[in-house]
Amino acid sequence: MIDLTKYKKNFREFATDVDFINEIIINLNLEKDSKILDIGTGMGAMSILLALNGFHVLTGEPEVDPERDGEDQHGHHHEENNGELWNDWRKSAKNLGVEDKIQYQNFDIQNLSFVSRSFDGIFLYDTLQHVNNRELALNECVRVLKNDGVIVIIEWTKKQIEEDFKKYGFKIDYIDPRDFVSRKDIIIEELNSEVVNIYLIRKK
Repeated sequence: MIDLTKYKKNFREFATDVDFINEIIINLNLEKDSKILDIGTGMGAMSILLALNGFHVLTGEPEVDPERDGEDQHGHHHEENNGELWNDWRKSAKNLGVEDKIQYQNFDIQNLSFVSRSFDGIFLYDTLQHVNNRELALNECVRVLKNDGVIVIIEWTKKQIEEDFKKYGFKIDYIDPRDFVSRKDIIIEELNSEVVNIYLIRKK
């Protein structure tokens, strides 16, 4: 079992549910040489957790249009109270000794630049929240997923969203991927904690 003490120190309040998330990563039983994609790097919380579990991770987000930078990022609570963490996931990765396991490139979830059936594991941690066309995004994820792979979507519970609203005063969307993707060729399993809902999507 990996020791998450340092991770929790680094990510502070953003690591509340890391034990639950970590357990799920372990239970996926992915081979250590699996091809792993983390969509929406953010502060690196997901990539770094995967790297601590021994995986090599490709992570990325869309290139931000500088014209829209200000308003586009506005209202995303991570940087409101935690600018330095948000801006520099590389520093966190270095602190935790996993920067060599994480590779970054720009890509857009609504039009992924990868060939079909490329990845064993695809992770979206608080990502769909920020995507315009969620149906398109999820279908793209299914496309680049290997036949026996898994997509792991982590989103906040209604309870957590309410608490955040009380604490910080912003409203974020409650996301259930089943509202955006209904295909006969996949199965979606849901796992819950107080803080997050995790959806595992597999091909039939």
